[in-house]
Amino acid sequence: MPARPGPDYIWVEGYQYPQGGRYMWHDGYWTRPPYAGAYWVEPYHVGGRYYAGRWEGPRGVVAHDHRWDRRPARDFRR
Repeated sequence: MPARPGPDYIWVEGYQYPQGGRYMWHDGYWTRPPYAGAYWVEPYHVGGRYYAGRWEGPRGVVAHDHRWDRRPARDFRR
């Protein structure tokens, strides 16, 4: 894991996610929550069903958008 780029960043562990009938690997990375107080819920499987990672907190749920991972202003990647 690379060094934390700032105090407001959290580490999102790497995980697999479904894409077009197969699973893709998403490397771990540092990111800032979408709003203060939000926390990351890792992707998981229950009863054979996949639940995507998401942000939760007092202002509601924010779905993870893989396009965020390509914006340098949003995330700090290795």
